[in-house]
Amino acid sequence: MLKNTIFSALLLVFIALTINQLIPPSVDPVLKMVLSKSQGQINQIDQPRQISDSRTLLIDRVELNANNHFKHPELGVLGWSEYFYADITTSFTVAEPSRYRFEVGSDDGYQLEIDGDIICQYKRDRPFRRNTCMHRLNAGQHQLTLRYFQGYGNAGLTFKAAPDGVNKLKFWGEKIKGIDYQAP
Repeated sequence: MLKNTIFSALLLVFIALTINQLIPPSVDPVLKMVLSKSQGQINQIDQPRQISDSRTLLIDRVELNANNHFKHPELGVLGWSEYFYADITTSFTVAEPSRYRFEVGSDDGYQLEIDGDIICQYKRDRPFRRNTCMHRLNAGQHQLTLRYFQGYGNAGLTFKAAPDGVNKLKFWGEKIKGIDYQAP
């Protein structure tokens, strides 16, 4: 009888582990990201696009840089290995007017736009680097678009923010003081 109990327990553990492997990873859908495969090389963020394939993903934060890959901590590698775009759009509300510090890290080019105005950008290929820019946001509704391109080689994108008076930047999509994200 003890052998049957041990065997049954081991069988249940095995079944649970197998089911866990079959369920795809998921995250809270906070941000919408459209990945688009380019038909050719990409040399800068604002060149005309010729898209051969695209897919839409919902992600929880813009933390897409691990081991020099365009990789999410839970969802794994996203996109293609080279020549693709990632466009992240967010509608959000600001509770009180404040100056915000934004930090974009990218391995290749990006463009950050809020309410139709380009806040900061790096147009061409580059190894992973971070840029900080400041922008005042009034109370109310806003629209943010972060465009990124991956040329060839290493890849990665991160985006963080914090209001004045807050030293620690948080990934866009996480709880940031004064920011309320709208459903994608």
